[in-house]
Amino acid sequence: MAINFYDYVSKYDFVPFAELLNSDDFKVLSKSKTSLISTALKDSYKELSDTKIEFTPESLKKEKVILKFKLQKAHQYASDPDGYLRYKLSTIKGHAFVTNHNKPEVEHDLGIKKYGDIVEIVFSKNLMDTVQFIDFYFKDNSEDWLDLKGSMPDKWEHCGRVSIGAGSACYCNRDFTEEEIKKIVKELRDNTFYNEKSISYYHSDKLFHRNSQTKEEYKTEELPINDRSYKKLTEVLNAVFKKHHIDKCINKVTFLAQMYIETAYFTATIELTHQKKEYEPYRGRGFIQLTHKGNQDKRTLNAVSYLGYKLYSNIDVITTPSKISTSLEISGDSAGWFWEKGVRKFDGSVINLNTKCGKEESEFREVTRLIKGAATEFGERKEAFYALLKIFNYEDCINKK
Repeated sequence: MAINFYDYVSKYDFVPFAELLNSDDFKVLSKSKTSLISTALKDSYKELSDTKIEFTPESLKKEKVILKFKLQKAHQYASDPDGYLRYKLSTIKGHAFVTNHNKPEVEHDLGIKKYGDIVEIVFSKNLMDTVQFIDFYFKDNSEDWLDLKGSMPDKWEHCGRVSIGAGSACYCNRDFTEEEIKKIVKELRDNTFYNEKSISYYHSDKLFHRNSQTKEEYKTEELPINDRSYKKLTEVLNAVFKKHHIDKCINKVTFLAQMYIETAYFTATIELTHQKKEYEPYRGRGFIQLTHKGNQDKRTLNAVSYLGYKLYSNIDVITTPSKISTSLEISGDSAGWFWEKGVRKFDGSVINLNTKCGKEESEFREVTRLIKGAATEFGERKEAFYALLKIFNYEDCINKK
């Protein structure tokens, strides 16, 4: 896979482009081209090819990944076979490297390189999570350059860029990392409010810690400590999204916005009210709270609510409804089932909520209506939805509608 970074007109220089060697650790998402001007010689580059790649979910689980670049001539008349090369790693906005004094950029000199040389860049898990750009720079060391300029150039020439890593791409068709889920929860709570104070003010970084704040007979339905962690939440969300085909950014944004309100800002997996409901003991439970015992349509045999999930999963949540609220995995899976197969039309057929998702307010309102039976509590759900669109950088989504 040849990725021509910059084609350079001058014949005097060591002017490389890089061939990014094929690997199962990444996929190419997009390519775009623009023209640039050399800052040193004032000659025009033929074109810039800015290529965006994404690490695969499998590579994100590895301790390290190695990207290999083979240096080639950017122009057929480039005469000097070697020159000085450097690359710079730049982090995603708002991030910094753990080492190098938390700088947003770190440069590495590669010394003298020749055409045909292989440059290897090792990406640790930290780099895969934080690096957004690899930029290459060169200085020529030829006599031709010295004759032309009279001295070594005092500036490095920018000769290549790759946008890279989980942060450089959207969240479509890939798993979340634990750090990404922490960031999403924090920023969502920071940007949603109750009584003019952010949700972070009330709950900080705690997860699912309020199950006991419900009606007396349900106070024991608490999640295990291990289920109240970002690690577990990340594992469960990734499994739910994969199993129930919630794979595009807009589907994930819509699901999480609804889940955020359904779980009282990611604090509970059971309906938090002390009032007795007519549908007891089948009060709301799970990420998208199943409510009511449910029934089965005689025409299609499609069932809803607790009964529907029991028939789907073979987990007896009719006899023991607390199986949902006391397990993060079942809280997630029951919500995934509801999202994909648990909303029933009047004719007995089911509605897959993945097909209803979109960035328009009217589309989100319709999803809310299908979940709630009416578009109630819409204001706070809408607030969460628009906050998540920004957090996801939805305008950069490769599948943006």
